[in-house]
Amino acid sequence: MSLPLSKSIYRRAWRRAGGGCLVLCALSLLFGCSTEKRHAWLSVFFDGVPPLGGVTNAPVVVAGDPRAPQATNAPAPVVARPPMPKEVMHPPFAARNCTACHESQFSNAMRGKPGEACFVCHTVLHTNFLAGKIKHQPVDEGDCKSCHNPHHSPNKKLLQKPVPALCLTCHDDPLAAGKVRHQAVEAGECTDCHAPHSTNFKSLLKKSVKDTCLECHDDLIGNKKKVHQPVGDGDCLECHTPHAGKIKKLLKKPVKETCLGCHDDLIGTKKVVHQPVGDGDCLECHNPHAGNIKGLLKKPVKETCAGCHDDLPSKTAKVVHQPVADGDCTACHNPHATDKKAMVKKSPPALCWECHDNFLEKARFKHDVVEDCTGCHKPHQSAESHLLAKNILKLCGDCHDDKDLQAVKGHAGAAGKSCTACHDPHVGGDKYLLKAGAVNKTGGQAPPPAR
Repeated sequence: MSLPLSKSIYRRAWRRAGGGCLVLCALSLLFGCSTEKRHAWLSVFFDGVPPLGGVTNAPVVVAGDPRAPQATNAPAPVVARPPMPKEVMHPPFAARNCTACHESQFSNAMRGKPGEACFVCHTVLHTNFLAGKIKHQPVDEGDCKSCHNPHHSPNKKLLQKPVPALCLTCHDDPLAAGKVRHQAVEAGECTDCHAPHSTNFKSLLKKSVKDTCLECHDDLIGNKKKVHQPVGDGDCLECHTPHAGKIKKLLKKPVKETCLGCHDDLIGTKKVVHQPVGDGDCLECHNPHAGNIKGLLKKPVKETCAGCHDDLPSKTAKVVHQPVADGDCTACHNPHATDKKAMVKKSPPALCWECHDNFLEKARFKHDVVEDCTGCHKPHQSAESHLLAKNILKLCGDCHDDKDLQAVKGHAGAAGKSCTACHDPHVGGDKYLLKAGAVNKTGGQAPPPAR
C-alpha cells in the first residue's frame, strides 16, 4: 500500500535535509580538524588519497629502483618566466573605435577601396607615396595588411614580422649569394637603405646610390684631390654588389677583370706585361676610389716602384740617371704593358732622344755601337762617370783588342789614358772619330778597326 502523497513528500524532504547535514558535518571536519584528521576522513570517503607529505600525480617508483629520486636538501630551482612581448596597439583599436576603419562595428569590410582607410589618418605617408615615382607593389595595390597588422603587434610599426623576416616573405634572401656579406644587410637593416613605401630612386633606395653608399663610407672620397670617375659619378654598383657576393670587398668580379672592364687598353695584345698587372694586383699600387696622387697611386711613383725595385737607385751608386733620382720612372717605362723589353716605352736610341739631343741626325761619321745606348751606358745608375757600364778602358777593350791598339803609332805614350781624350765616343767629322786636336798630333794616322 503506497504512502499518502503528503507523507512521501515529507520523507524526501527529510532525506535531503539529512544529506545536507552530512555534507555540512564533513566540511566542518575537513576545515576544522588538524591535517592528520582531515587526511583520515578523506581516506574514508575517497580512494587514491596520497600519503601525508606526498605529491599528487607523482610517478610511482619501486623501492630500490635506480630511477628513484635521491633525497636532497637543496631548494628547488626558481625558473624565471620570460617577459611577455610588449604589444604595439593601433590607436583606433586601442580606443575600440572600430568604425574609424570598418564600415560598421559589426562588419569586417573596410571603409573605401583597399588602402584608403589607412590613408585617412596617415596623410603625410599618402602625400609622400603619391610623390614617389617608384612604388612598393603591396602599397600600390592597397595591401597594407601584407606588411602591417591593423590591430596590434609585438613589432614596431605594427609589422606582421620583424625586419628582415618580413622582407624575405616576398624577396629572396640576398645573403644566399655568397659568404662575403654587406654589414648592413647582415644586420637586417633593410630600411636603412630602402624606402618601404615609395621613392624616386631605383630599387626603392631612399637616396641615390652615391649618397646611400657615402652615408657610411664617407671616407672613400673625403677631401681627396683625385677621384676615380665611377666613384665620382656614383656608379658604385658597376664594381660592387650591394648585398652579398663571393669575392672580397663585395666585388662583382676579381680585381683584374673589374679594372680591365674599363681599362682594357692597359694590356691588350702587348707582349710584355708588368708582373703585378698580369697577376691582377692593381690595388698594390692604386687606390680604387680616390687619392691625392696622379694616377690614383697610393704613393709617389718613386716610392711605388721602390716597393719592389728597392735596388734602384743603389746606395753605393756614384752616378744616378736624373729621371731615376727624380723618381720619374714612367718617363722611360710603361708601368702596365708594352711591346718592348724592360717595359720601356720606346727602344733606344729613340727613347734617349726624348731628353738628349739627337746627335746622329747631322753626324758625318758615327760609332757603330751608338744605336744601342745601353751597350755602353747603364740606364739607371753606375759607379762610373757618364753612367758607363765599365771603366772606359775596359769598356773600349771589349771591342778593341789592346795589341791592335799598340800597333798604331798615334797610341804611343797613350797607355793608361782615357780613349775619349782623342776619340769622340759617339760621332765625329773624322772616320776614326778623332777629335780635332788628336788629328793634328797623329797626322791623321788611322787606328786599328774594331773587331
